[in-house]
Amino acid sequence: MLPRERVLAAIDHLPTDRAPANYSALTEVTERLMRRTGVADYEELLRLLQVDMRRIRFSYYQPDSEPDAEGYRRTMWGLRYHPDRADDDPAKRLSPFGEDTRVDDVLAHPWPSPDALDYTGIADELARHHSTYATFGSTWSPFFHEVGWLIGQENYFVWMHTKPDVVEAITRAIVDYEIEVTRRFFTACAGRLDIAYFGNDFGTQRGLFVSPQCWQRFLRRPLKRYFDLAHEFGCRVMQHSCGSVRALLPDFAADGVEVVDPVQVRAEGMDFAGLMRDFGARLCFHGAVDTQHTLPFESPAAVREMVRGYRALTRDSGGYIMTGSQDLIADIPDDNILAMYEENARR
Repeated sequence: MLPRERVLAAIDHLPTDRAPANYSALTEVTERLMRRTGVADYEELLRLLQVDMRRIRFSYYQPDSEPDAEGYRRTMWGLRYHPDRADDDPAKRLSPFGEDTRVDDVLAHPWPSPDALDYTGIADELARHHSTYATFGSTWSPFFHEVGWLIGQENYFVWMHTKPDVVEAITRAIVDYEIEVTRRFFTACAGRLDIAYFGNDFGTQRGLFVSPQCWQRFLRRPLKRYFDLAHEFGCRVMQHSCGSVRALLPDFAADGVEVVDPVQVRAEGMDFAGLMRDFGARLCFHGAVDTQHTLPFESPAAVREMVRGYRALTRDSGGYIMTGSQDLIADIPDDNILAMYEENARR
């Protein structure tokens, strides 16, 4: 099978000759592997590891302003921050919104414009990969985090209860911007993007950051806007969330997610066998090779055993793309990374 065929078949819950593979690592890990294997460049490393996917990156981000007269820079959302103040200084970050903020203030705020971004060059990058590899990417669009960074994480959680209309208005403004940027990105892809990849971290190691009621009111409906837009452009949807997100999987499946990433298997309720048993007919899982313990601390033989076990669970049903349960970081030995990909490449 061609790599692209292998990935799309797995997402469609069809058997494949082997599990499709992806790769994501810190730069220092990639450079270390390139030296170890003697490859010439990043693309050659991906081919050596038999990676079936190629990521197309595009940032929704706009640069911060130059320092003002008081030394503060301003983010594109309007947060003022002072690079030289201590992190615990209350004047380090000055939000444009506070306890007196009303919905009218949010509507009057100068939100960024999608016109400021350059959407050229995306189609050319896709054209290099799309005939062979499954292409994935998007604008990431982590609105859950953007709201918390803008108004302060504690305020965010408190205001969900004390100022819910303000939280909804801020969320809507951020999502409106990200949705329009994403629409323009998809348009520039010219039909060559297979999988839209969105990112928010809704889970801790033991559960969700917010209550089920807050998830439904403040997060689920805005998130679905991204999924619906991706489907308008013919893309599958891959949603990233670290941590224990088992409680969200029924909503993900109902709202149009096809692939869940990164499957942090040591988080509560995220055991891979259990996820496949309960959700494997509706969702494809991307990740799951344990970066918290198995990859950094166990032997290559243990890594190979984990990969073989995942293959045995999904050989006939599809629904799995092999990669780490997080980005591969510096404490993971090269031998374990190579063992993971070598074992997965076995037919």
